[in-house]
Amino acid sequence: MLLKLKNQLPEEFNTKYFDFKPRKYPNDKFCEDLLDQVKSSYNNCEYYRKKLCKKFNFSIPDELTIEDVEKIPYLPTEFYKKSNNRALELLKAPLDDIVLFSCSSSTTGDPSIVPRTIEDFDQIQYNSIKVFTEFFRWKELKAGPKRCLVFNFSPGRTFMRMMAKRNSKGFEYIDKTRYFTACMNKPWEYYGHEEYLVKVKWLKTIWAILSTFSIRGGFILDVTKMLKMINKIVKTGKWKDTEVSKIIFGGSPLLMNNMFEKRLLGENVFYDLDGLGFVGCGGGGWDGVKGEAKLDSVDKVRFIDNYQKVFNVKSKDIADIYAFTESPTLFGGHWSEKFQDFLLHCPDTSRIIIRDLDKLEPVGVGEDGLLEVITPYGVNGSVNQAILVDDIVELISKDKCPDCGYQGATFRIKGRLKNAQGRQCSSLIDWVF
Repeated sequence: MLLKLKNQLPEEFNTKYFDFKPRKYPNDKFCEDLLDQVKSSYNNCEYYRKKLCKKFNFSIPDELTIEDVEKIPYLPTEFYKKSNNRALELLKAPLDDIVLFSCSSSTTGDPSIVPRTIEDFDQIQYNSIKVFTEFFRWKELKAGPKRCLVFNFSPGRTFMRMMAKRNSKGFEYIDKTRYFTACMNKPWEYYGHEEYLVKVKWLKTIWAILSTFSIRGGFILDVTKMLKMINKIVKTGKWKDTEVSKIIFGGSPLLMNNMFEKRLLGENVFYDLDGLGFVGCGGGGWDGVKGEAKLDSVDKVRFIDNYQKVFNVKSKDIADIYAFTESPTLFGGHWSEKFQDFLLHCPDTSRIIIRDLDKLEPVGVGEDGLLEVITPYGVNGSVNQAILVDDIVELISKDKCPDCGYQGATFRIKGRLKNAQGRQCSSLIDWVF
């Protein structure tokens, strides 16, 4: 029986992994679990069995090794687009087991919609806290009586629920649809004070809807309140009688960049938050487009320099998260002085393959291609254990980060297939369309 809409996910998810303890996912266990998910997809999803496996000429093996992972049938992210009307066709669990549908914040009005079970959200929560722990200084945020203060460059979760419904209009289960990022934002509210900086001006919103059929005109980025709060913390060390352990700038780098370029640099604002401030980017938008926001693309080097210039936050205290709705995996990354870019790391819950743009064959270190993400964890609701993304990435290392030594494949984002002039993937385009 489905949980009531108000409490779709268990309350324990709010704090379940706060005292994070990593699980182990060695190759043998990973392959065994992946084979189970492939079997489940084959047995429970007609589309996977009759269409996808046939296209790949794939038969279920008796066993699976790490060398065989690249042969697993994969789906392009396009298959989950609302316009393709395949979300329910790609189910591998009973509909009654689907507690929520994850929705992407698409600017095209054609979001991806992915069905997920309670177990899937449990894994997403684990994946989120894992990234926060390894890349966002999670364990430093609660120090005795001290708590963190998070400036999230995003709307609040309540309004994001409304936006998700609007974005997925026409989908049969719209009332059970939520943005994928909302699940990741929630834990911070229980770890300190989280101030969502994208505020809604309701009169402007109503007028924008009536005049332009868009809600974009009803948003403001409340930088003024953020500066007032920082002033108080710098002077007293507290916010609302609570000692502050860290000031976190989190969320959209696109909106952060807008804050610098449109206001702070022009006003010569400066704060010394060295040792106190930390930047945790997330949700993408480096190319200038994210959700309802369409702004100038972000120069990453200038972005890093601006944080040091305005807040004295060094590059070592600036991290990034890369994720997409169709997969439960989150990739944490740090700034690399050598590459002048964020290096992203594959967690042990997943494996990645970079496929060339011609025949979709795996590439070698130093080469570009499309990113495929493979995981058997958090994919109980749908056949999304192997997903091909339309982002062009460079494979930096197959086994260990050359900068920090993090175990696992390392890559960096080079751009999007759809935005790359002179580059296309005929195999992917022919397949999808």
